[in-house]
Amino acid sequence: MPDVRQSDLYAKYMQSLGWIVEKIDDTNVFIKKILFFSVIKIQRPNILSLSKLKLLKNKYRAIKVNIEPGQGWRLLPTKTIIIDLLNLNIPKDTRYEIRKSQNTKLLIKVTDDIDGFYKMLQETMRIGHWEIPIKREVTNLYKAFKPYNSAILMTQHSGCLMIWDKDTAHYMYAANTTSGLKLGAAYLTLWDAIKFCQKKGLKYLDLEGIYDERFPSENKNWQGFTKFKMGWGGEVVEY
Repeated sequence: MPDVRQSDLYAKYMQSLGWIVEKIDDTNVFIKKILFFSVIKIQRPNILSLSKLKLLKNKYRAIKVNIEPGQGWRLLPTKTIIIDLLNLNIPKDTRYEIRKSQNTKLLIKVTDDIDGFYKMLQETMRIGHWEIPIKREVTNLYKAFKPYNSAILMTQHSGCLMIWDKDTAHYMYAANTTSGLKLGAAYLTLWDAIKFCQKKGLKYLDLEGIYDERFPSENKNWQGFTKFKMGWGGEVVEY
């Protein structure tokens, strides 16, 4: 399936962050100028003409070109889980956790409160000792896909930001406070995200990254939420 980073809406998002977007056939090429030079990144292209890429490299005097998946400059997850929304097969243990979270009477809603979500996301990143995303990046992503291709789902203690293109949704950011961890709020949030995507007629939900044992020195602290994501019975995909 085509990656969302090759969509026109994602190109709009990258432009909002100051990247120049060029096309090589149907492939998005992102260029960031640095003084008299530039860097280029291309993320999960379907087909890429290297001869046309060389012309762009010369045009923008690129000192570095990064194509993912590939070696070295890895910005995207190298391994993920994709849930088939038309053929759910959620394991028993996760179904049990969903029922427990439903018994907490947490209220979940679709909201435009990007500021509230980001504040919760900051707390989540501190709990897990993860790098906190830049607010402008989170906000601009949501707005670039709005109003028809992005959504924020939140409870009092958890939330997620999703975007979608064609038949696939992407679970881009997830937030879960200390209280949310105790209440199992993340299970309620993801379960409602799945039902939301089904109502939209989407076929797949990409959970956007799990720990990759091929690169043990990278993202060691992803192993906790990897266990959570693995519990939903999706298909593991490597890049």
